[in-house]
Amino acid sequence: MTDIELSIIVPCYNTSRQRLRECMDSLEFVGSILPFEVWFIDDGSKEDYIVSYVEEQANPHFHALRQPNMGCGGARNTGIEHSTGRYVTFVDSDDFIYYGPYIEILKVLKETQPDILAQGYSFCYKGTATDFMMRYDIHPSACSYIIRRTLLDKLRFTPNIFHEDEEFSTRLHLLDASLVTLNYSAYFYRQEPNSIIHNRERQHVIKRFNDFIGVIERLQHLSVDNSKAIALRRRLDIMAMCYIITLMRDTDSHRETMNGLRMLQERQLYPLPFHWNGFRYFFILTATCLPLMVHLLTPLVKLLFKIQDASAEKRTFAAYADLVDADEQEV
Repeated sequence: MTDIELSIIVPCYNTSRQRLRECMDSLEFVGSILPFEVWFIDDGSKEDYIVSYVEEQANPHFHALRQPNMGCGGARNTGIEHSTGRYVTFVDSDDFIYYGPYIEILKVLKETQPDILAQGYSFCYKGTATDFMMRYDIHPSACSYIIRRTLLDKLRFTPNIFHEDEEFSTRLHLLDASLVTLNYSAYFYRQEPNSIIHNRERQHVIKRFNDFIGVIERLQHLSVDNSKAIALRRRLDIMAMCYIITLMRDTDSHRETMNGLRMLQERQLYPLPFHWNGFRYFFILTATCLPLMVHLLTPLVKLLFKIQDASAEKRTFAAYADLVDADEQEV
């Protein structure tokens, strides 16, 4: 039986030393709450320095290894296979976690010991993961969850794709598992201009759309019982909505947008089915029921995302300043 309570898996790809240092600094305190380990997986970075940099820290809780590039999902799979903790969670190497809120999260984990603990919701929930997905929108990011290791015996990420989180998180909620959600978060997502979401190179965008459709197709072909099928159908509708929004944000021509809508229509996910899945879903349902409306709304969506990205950059700067100030006070 392992003594490690929590394994934190950090996939790394071309991560700068500064970003990696900030991520490391934000994880070191976990040992004051429970026994833990961190696995830094260098996913075939162009420069081979991540493993040696981690080893230079001489932290007995930190481990690192390098592998050929398999994408974020493949790196996480490697981390799962090498780690030993009773619970597993994920942190991206250019992100960090907040000390205070994470202490509270770990306290809840120790007290309730659910199969899945999820942070960052607007309300608290205790029940089954599938029932939650049947009623509410789930967080697509795997970094939102702390997961009991036994669940991962049946679950892995699809390697070498984008949007692997959406597939993983959906499959996670279809398992027979208890779920506790928290109405606060300790995780800070850094907005990087060259990140998967923000990269606007044409081949990159095309791959993202194709991978998203591939994720939808694999989920559509899952064999689940009737109660889980209802939850899965709701989730697929939400993913189709997100796909339409992404089309309007990232495509450069009316033709590309129509091709994307056609792929959804072929999978019977467009026009969006008429259900009440929240205000955002209902708005997109009614506003994009005709392909022409998608085309007309595209400039507005692009503008709204530019405003959102600018706001996110300000939050990133403020959060990093807070982290530096906190470190200085401790010294």
